Amino acid sequence: MPRPLLIRSETHPYHVTSRCNNKEFFPIPLEDVWGIMIAQLKLEVIEQSLGVHAFVLMGNHFHLLCHTPNGNLDQIMQRFLRSTSIKINMKSNMINHVWGGRYKWSLIESQTHYFQVYRYIYQNPTRAGICERVEEYPYSTLRPCPLPIHSFIPFSFGGLEGELLWLNEKYEKEDQELIKLGLRKSQFDVSQRKLKAFNKLSLPKR
Repeated sequence: MPRPLLIRSETHPYHVTSRCNNKEFFPIPLEDVWGIMIAQLKLEVIEQSLGVHAFVLMGNHFHLLCHTPNGNLDQIMQRFLRSTSIKINMKSNMINHVWGGRYKWSLIESQTHYFQVYRYIYQNPTRAGICERVEEYPYSTLRPCPLPIHSFIPFSFGGLEGELLWLNEKYEKEDQELIKLGLRKSQFDVSQRKLKAFNKLSLPKR
């Protein structure tokens, strides 16, 4: 199947993910990978005006929620993957491919879709059984990091505490599948047959 042409947007956010080659784990400690990736993301923020909404690094992949004011996600990700691959290989004394092919992206045009993708990203470590609560995971932009973080989450009351309560509301297995299916599309979407179930998912409290 041919790769879909990038839908360029200067306003709507994207979910972006990429996995290590052959689904293997990173060849250096995750703490070192985190440092490399945050430094490169910071460079993209400065030089390409990348807007980071959420970033979670797992043992062999990452999830990024971002927007691109210059409509250049392809340029940003090409440089991000190339630069992080070079630096990881240098640190591990390896010459193998770090990333297993091209990154995957899904454009998110609905605020309701955005809410669920945002929470889905941050719940990756809890779904994997690594921690009990989303804020406990160290390789996540929920923790302090040197990046400006954007968000379309409209919390008027409760502040961070209110956000964390909502972020930690666990999805049912069928709800997780709904979101995964939506993210497989170049434009996040839920079929009419599943729309009623999707619309029942918890939203952030205003």
